[in-house]
This record gives sequence, C-alpha cells and structure tokens, in this order.
Amino acid sequence: MSEARTIFIVMRKDLQKVLNWPLGSIVTQGCHATTAVMWKYRDDERVKAYTADLESMHKVALETKNEASLLKMAENLKEKNIPYHLWIEQPENIPTCLATIPHDTLSPIIMRSGKAAGRPDLLLTRKSGGITRKLLDTFSDSLQKANVLRGKKGTSGAWNFSKISKDFLSVTGHNKFTASLSNAEISSLINGGLDGISDGDQPPPSSPKNTQRYLMYKAIHRRDPEGVWKGFEGILKNNEWRKVTEYDIIRVMQVLNMQYAFERRQEILDRLRLVSDVCKNNGLALSTIWGLNEVIRFYIAEGRRAESYRIKQDIETGAYGPDVRVNVHTYAAMFSNPSANNLPDLIELTSLFDEMISRGISPNIHIEKSLIKAAQKVGEFRLLEEVLKNTEERDIYSTNVNIHARFSASRGQAYLALYLIRPALAELHRLLSMPIPRDKRPIPYRLLNNESSPEISLPLKLSQTREAYFVYLRSLYESIIRICIIRGQIKRARDLMDDLRTNCYLPPTQTAYSWFVRYYAKRKQIDKLVEIQHMMLQDGVPITEHIYTKFMTACMFSPKQRLVDTLIKTVSKPISNNGSADGSKVTDTRVKTHIDAMAIPEDKTTPSNSGLPTIPTSARQTKKIIDHIYFPKQCIHFFEDMLIDLNVPVEDTRNTGYRPNISITNAVMRAYLMLEAPEQALREYKRLYIHQLMHYPSNASLDTQQHARTMHMVFMMALKAASILKDKLEHQRIQNTMIECGIQPTL
Repeated sequence: MSEARTIFIVMRKDLQKVLNWPLGSIVTQGCHATTAVMWKYRDDERVKAYTADLESMHKVALETKNEASLLKMAENLKEKNIPYHLWIEQPENIPTCLATIPHDTLSPIIMRSGKAAGRPDLLLTRKSGGITRKLLDTFSDSLQKANVLRGKKGTSGAWNFSKISKDFLSVTGHNKFTASLSNAEISSLINGGLDGISDGDQPPPSSPKNTQRYLMYKAIHRRDPEGVWKGFEGILKNNEWRKVTEYDIIRVMQVLNMQYAFERRQEILDRLRLVSDVCKNNGLALSTIWGLNEVIRFYIAEGRRAESYRIKQDIETGAYGPDVRVNVHTYAAMFSNPSANNLPDLIELTSLFDEMISRGISPNIHIEKSLIKAAQKVGEFRLLEEVLKNTEERDIYSTNVNIHARFSASRGQAYLALYLIRPALAELHRLLSMPIPRDKRPIPYRLLNNESSPEISLPLKLSQTREAYFVYLRSLYESIIRICIIRGQIKRARDLMDDLRTNCYLPPTQTAYSWFVRYYAKRKQIDKLVEIQHMMLQDGVPITEHIYTKFMTACMFSPKQRLVDTLIKTVSKPISNNGSADGSKVTDTRVKTHIDAMAIPEDKTTPSNSGLPTIPTSARQTKKIIDHIYFPKQCIHFFEDMLIDLNVPVEDTRNTGYRPNISITNAVMRAYLMLEAPEQALREYKRLYIHQLMHYPSNASLDTQQHARTMHMVFMMALKAASILKDKLEHQRIQNTMIECGIQPTL
C-alpha cells in the first residue's frame, strides 16, 4: 500500500516573532502558497491523485527561521527537482512562505513525533538521500527473517555450552586456543560481549593466590572495572607479563569495553589504547574471533570505523585463518556506540543488519537497541516503527534482568518519540513484571539524579543492582508522565506519578516534579502546588530555589483577561461552606503565624500596580475574585519554608545563605503589602539591596539590567511601604537608588 501523499508548507518564524504580523495574515500566506502550487502544477499526476480524494488530504505546516533560511530551502528544493512555489507578498515584495506539491517520501508519523517543526530543511531534502521506500521494504524483510532466525536459535538468546559441538568450536575460534580453556571459560566467551560477565569467571587454577593476575580475575568476578585495571597495572609493574595469555587480554578488554558502554569516559578509552599498545610491544597478537571482536568494539568507540571494517573484511577473507569467522558478537561490536548523526550513517547500519541476516545470524538485544537509538536520533521514524514492530519479545532471566530492563526502557522511549502512549505503557508493565535483582548495593545520589544528560549513565560495577533496575523503571515512568502533561492529560499524569511513588524504590526526580509545578503554577492552582510541596518533602526530594520561585510567583502574578474571565465564572457559582466556589481549600504548609491573624477588609479592591484587568466593583464579589487570584498568605508560607530549608533566619537580611531572587522579592513584597505589613515589605527590599551591593558593587546591578521592569515594580512597592510608614529618610534613599540605577521614580 502506498504512503499518503503530503503537502509541506514552510512559514517564516520571524513574521510573528519579529515583524509582529497578526495570526490571520500568517495563515493567509500559507493559503496563498498552497493554492498557487496546486494550480501551477495542476497537470502533475501527484496533484491529480491528491485531489482525487478530497476527504483525506494531508498537509504539514513547518517553520523556518527567517527570509534567508526560506530562500536557502527553496534553492535546495530546486536542486533536488522537487516542485514548489515560493509566495512573495505584495506590496511588501518579501518572500513569506513556500509550499511543495504532494509527495510520499515521508510518513505522517514523522510529523506526529513533534520533532519535525524544528527541522524542515532536513525533512524536505530527503528525496534523494533519505530512507527510500525500497530500502525500507528491504529492511523490513530482514527484520522478519530475524524473527525466524531467533525462533531457530531459541528464546533465551544465549548459547548453552552443553549443546556446543566440536564443530561449532572449530568455526568460531582457533582449536589450539580453545583446547587450553576450561568449559566455563569457553561458555563465558561465547555468551560474552555486553550480555554481562558470568558468575563462572573464577580465577584459572593455574593462577596462584595473591598474584596480580589472581586479583584481576577476582575483580572480573565482582564486575569491578577499577579492580581489573589495578590488577592489570600490577601485572605490568611486577613483571608478570610472561604469565599473561590471550584469554587474559580478552577479558580485560571486554570489561573495559563494557565499562565505556555504561560510563562513556575518555579515561576508559585511554586504558584500552594502553592495553592495545602493550600487546603490540610484547608481540601478543589477538588472533581469535573473541579478541578481534573486542578490538572492533574499541575502534568503534574511538571513532575509527574504517579500521574496524578492515578487521571485519580480513576475517571474511580468511586472513586470520579458516577457523575464525564472523559471528553475532562481531556485528554487535559494529553496532556498539553507533555514531548515526545523519541519514548516511543510519543507512550504513541498516546495510550491516541486512548483511548479518543474509548470513543467517540472528541479532541480539544490543543490535536491536542500537538500531532503535540510531533511528530515533536521526529522526527516521518510519524505520523506527518497523524496528519496534518486528522486535521479538524476549524471555526474562534473573541473571540478565537489567539488560532486558534497559532494552524495555529504550523501546518505551522510542514509542514516546512516535507519540504512542499505549505501547509505551505496555513496555512499562513489562518492566514491572520483571523479577527485581537481589543485589542491594546503593548507587550514589549524584549518579541517580544526574539531570545534565537525558542518557542514563551508571557505573558498570553497579549495573546489575536493584537500584539500577529502578533507574530504568523511573526513567520510563517519567517520560510517559511528561508526554501526558504536554498533552494536557494531567489526571493521567498524576495517576502515573502516584504509581511511580508506589512501585518504584527510588523517588521521582526534581525534573518530574518541576513539570507539575509549571503546569499548576500557570493555572494558579495553588492547592495543587501545596500538594506537590508535601510530596517532595515526603519523598526527600530537595526543593530548589527555582521551584520555590514558581510557587511564590504563582501565588501573586497578575493573570491575563482570559484567566480572569474564567475565575469570574468560577466565583459566580454558589459558595460552599468553606468559602470557595468548588469546595476546595488551600492548606497552609506551616503553623499559624502573625500573617494568619491579618484579615483583608471586605472592601479591598485590586492592589495598585498589579496590572490586574478591571473586575466587578461589588465589595463582596471583588473579595471573592481576589481570593481566587492572589494568595498572599500562602506566598509568605512558601517564602518562610524556603528560608528554613536554607537555614536563614527571616529577620537576618545580611545572611549570605540566601541571595535574594528578584522574582521572589517582587512576589513577597506584593504579598506583604496586600497583608498590610509594610515593615516586612521594606525589609525584603533592603535584603535585595544589600545583597545586590555585595555581588555587584557598581551602581547598575545585573538584575537591574536584565529585569528592569520587575526592578521598577520593586522600587515602587518600596516607596509605597516607606510612605505608609511615613519614613521620609528611607523614601529619599530609595529615590536616590532608583536614580543611580537609571530608573525614574514615578508615583
């Protein structure tokens, strides 16, 4: 069945952001370009096929940065012979939009991913160099053949040594080498690679205790790469090299390659390079398929793909002997750390996959995981969909739970890239059904909450622990929660968050909580923010100053007219006994303070300088609306909670434990003025002023330069507080400070 033909409409982003064109005019540009291209190429067969079914037309609207990028895109389309029309708006005589004729080189699922809008130039130039339909069909056939091969191999995906015949040993490595190894050693090599180090990796009987070689194998047994490296260095220092065999070097390189796959540190590549140089200097050449696989993996990690292909080609031509043949771990090494930054790299990986299947080699879990990540990174979501559809579900074994957990998490993330929540939830349920590992060694907190990178990076030593399993589980939970919040499905997101807190040993991350904070703060749902604060305190998740800023500004920011209209409709409903329209009541987070004793008068109107639109003049109605717009008491409670967390006394304005945030100061001063506490409002101004002078001795501070409007409001509220207190001297000081900062004092 052919793909749905699609018209791509590319609009200049700066029309609205820079030139301030109204939305209607921008929509009109797209209509002009689309109509023009359809009439201009009305005799084209693709246009006729597109207009034959008026009920199922498909269009995609994209954006580009400015006029220069739009013209460049038009040139690219012209070079690739893709028919289009560039609309020139008159009388301004400026290019505003272009539209292509209907074509079927891209699947609609790419647009649903949400990533296409930022990369129109890439999407529209895939005509000649992208994943073509023919290549995709060939790859799909290979995936289906891979399922057949897996069925012949067995469900476990790992070889059982008891079933390995002498013929198998003769075609996978040198007989001379395998004859010197024990059964456990051969089995661990065959099942090796990134599947993990088996528990049978005990030190060889020929290795005396307390030697560096013995200690190195003990570290291999513990999955301790630092201990392995320490033992290898000890071998070099103590002149024990004469006892080193090819098997020892293979195991060292295997551990280091696995460590790099988990931790991605340059230091590990330096160690691998040293091992390679030492072997070369001492005349120890790796001549078995297991050793060559580890060398290939090392070259791929270093970016030396050409050398890795040369080794693979030498194996295929028999340069290492007739007994050394390419196996699944050779291809797994070629797929490790895929540098698929563009479409040619991805096509190269698919060609490798097709070649592997044509040789009757079944892919393992790591090859499939690499394909998923590569397709997702490049943005070729049709190929990603094919991989996910044809990836066979694997049985779960307790020795490799975290390997499968990592794979399921990757599949779930890929489904979310396609905006498919149900399959992602299925992967989540699969993760929950896995047996929990028994290893209870803790992972350091700094590694569990690394927010700097979306990739999960754990040390190899702790990769098989219980907490590592929960890291993968939590990452998939939070990714689904994020998509639900983006879609506005806040109830489902809260249910998933509750499930996460129940099913996962690890608490949610600060990032996951911040998504809820942003959602509720934008809608001024203060009671929900209080719940989030309680949840974070219960889970032991630190509340950052950024989150506290969201808490306080949500309590005091002035909403736009649309939100005010919504609130007016809300308060027009019958009032319940607790004083709110919907029966909800904001819960205080601390014990009652002097702030709670203050009451807003019944005739309280909109606070000055608030920017709040006009609201009803009725005293009672105004009071009810203000109760739904401003929450000064809760704002002060959030502020006091933050200072308690920072161990800073409220009255100590010179304490360096808290550097005032201009947004927090603005919200807190407004709250104090609404509660008729001008002394406290003036205190917060002084706190800000003192710390601004400490950090920025010059007259024009950084906050004044970057937040001029907010700083002006702070000064005006400070002047108002000084006027209420009738402190003329302080009033004059504030005015002088405003003039020094380049702000004119106006009342």
